[in-house]
Amino acid sequence: MSCNYCGEVVCSYSRLEEHLAGIRGNVRPCNLVPDSVRTSLRSSLVDRKKDQMLGKTKRLKQEHDEVPHTNPALPSPQVQQPQLQPTVSNNNRCFVHYQPDLTQAKEITYSSCQPKPKVETSDYFDSQLAKSIGKFFSEAAPEPGVLHSSSLKEMVVFSHGPGAVMPTYEAILQEQLRETENRAKELKQEWQTSGCTVIVHSWKSKCTKSFVSVLVHCSKVTLFLRSIDVSEITEDFDELESMLSRVVEDVGAHNIVQIVMNDVSPHMQMAREYVLNKYDSFFFTLCADHCINLLLEKIAALKHVSEVLMKAREITRFLYDHALPMKLKGRYVQEEILSSSYLKFVAMFITLERLVSARVDLVQMLNSPKWISSGWACLDLFERIQSIVKTDDEFWHAAAKVIKVTHPLVSVLYKLEYDICPMGILYEAMDRAKEEISLNIGDESDFYWCMIDRIWDDYLHSPLHAAGQMLNPRIFYTAGFKPDTEISSGIAACTIQLGKAHYNARKASAQLKVYEKKLGYFDTDPAMQQIMELPQVQWWSTHGARVPDLQTLARRVLSQTCFGATRYNIDWSLSEKLHAEWDEMTLPEQETFRQKEYVHYNSVLARASPLLHGSSMKQHGRVTLVLHDWIRPQKQAAGSPLTE
Repeated sequence: MSCNYCGEVVCSYSRLEEHLAGIRGNVRPCNLVPDSVRTSLRSSLVDRKKDQMLGKTKRLKQEHDEVPHTNPALPSPQVQQPQLQPTVSNNNRCFVHYQPDLTQAKEITYSSCQPKPKVETSDYFDSQLAKSIGKFFSEAAPEPGVLHSSSLKEMVVFSHGPGAVMPTYEAILQEQLRETENRAKELKQEWQTSGCTVIVHSWKSKCTKSFVSVLVHCSKVTLFLRSIDVSEITEDFDELESMLSRVVEDVGAHNIVQIVMNDVSPHMQMAREYVLNKYDSFFFTLCADHCINLLLEKIAALKHVSEVLMKAREITRFLYDHALPMKLKGRYVQEEILSSSYLKFVAMFITLERLVSARVDLVQMLNSPKWISSGWACLDLFERIQSIVKTDDEFWHAAAKVIKVTHPLVSVLYKLEYDICPMGILYEAMDRAKEEISLNIGDESDFYWCMIDRIWDDYLHSPLHAAGQMLNPRIFYTAGFKPDTEISSGIAACTIQLGKAHYNARKASAQLKVYEKKLGYFDTDPAMQQIMELPQVQWWSTHGARVPDLQTLARRVLSQTCFGATRYNIDWSLSEKLHAEWDEMTLPEQETFRQKEYVHYNSVLARASPLLHGSSMKQHGRVTLVLHDWIRPQKQAAGSPLTE
């Protein structure tokens, strides 16, 4: 947001207050703000900071009193503790000063040259402290020198006393590596029974170099394998094919059910076709979230949709890039308008939907005495926004119509995210989305159906999706369900291609007839009653024992994901640093850095809670960076349909 007096751009409302109050340290002071405004804000900020420090002081004292203190330098445990007193300095910044009780005996006072308590380090890794520090290092991946920082040692002394022993960096890395490798061994056993999905995630660094991160997903968790610098081979078909083949060999072709990618470049498409023909025992597909985002990108490029998005973006810039609107929005609008989704065009249309829902609240905000009396309402810049919000019914009608098309498509991703078995519902979810669009806009839906079918046929559809619907008892045993030709051919292709090492394809085809006709154990009350009670894979494990070959096929299909790695919103900067410094490292340093990367990303994945809508602003303290141009104008990017 920017200052209305001098135009200075700041990152938050609190920084804007400091800027206007003339408080140095975090921002430059404003030279154009009226003295009355500066004085009022400064007084308010000082009072607020003092109250905050008083609260912190009380909490610190309570914690200090609760912790038992034993120190051989002190003659008695009854020594009075120093008092914490918040004060305000000349430049209006608050500090906490320790004011010791001067009645204490001189012999218990620390000398200015007395050394502070030291924290020893050890390779011994069997304390709760060492394990906690190890988990922190594996997840946050700080530089090794952080372990020797005085602030970390002070925290350790405060929580565990001066006798605490910290692990060395080498001990931390090796212990976390051991735990990660043990977990990987367990997962590899799961790959053999339920199969796995290899995720080949393509991404670019800040300096536009190209990388691939390889992950493996199974029914339990996602495992990070390694990252690869592909900057020099992005247009080399042979090298890309060789890279994919090495990945297949590392995981084991017999374990793989599908390879999911987010790269639609021609050379990668050619490479994957060659690998598919080479092994012929698994499938390739594009991740569903990438395909839906690609479809929404094409919809956003349509002229009438682009015009709606541009006006919507004007409103969000007004709300998020100016101090008073930002403050009033928090008072009048209950839900955060800007979406934090990790997918740009999904985020755009979720934001548009929230904006339409918030129109009444926005009108109330712009009619509020606080806004009308502020003087901002008379500025030309904001009069246009007020006109759009209050009276531009044509825009709001057009926006609502766009949402009738995009909401069903975004809902597909929500359905996949919340279902424990996304592979079993993707085919059905896409069909339902098309039907909902047709119901919403009538004959105009034919145009959008063609767009959806083009993306589905060219990128998304896989025989696995058809087989997943067929083997999902919640859908298959629904009254009136009848598989079409695409579903029948899909289950046939999966039965043959996946059955080369794990079951007899002919027997599985014969057993499929038993399932289709609901014969034998499939017709019992327990099997029918538990269709909605048990997850689909568990249902097959419980009720498919008499058709073992079909049971194996069903478990391997329904255990797979439809998503790629983007949903985890991972910061790949550690991998970027690894490859940037690779040539300058010795072999031992390269091995250590690889171990650090392996441990770090698996630690992140083990604790990840992937959400389509992303983390809320309250969780990470900032609005999404995916829609940065919906907060303030950006420099024009050639070829981008939604940049100024």
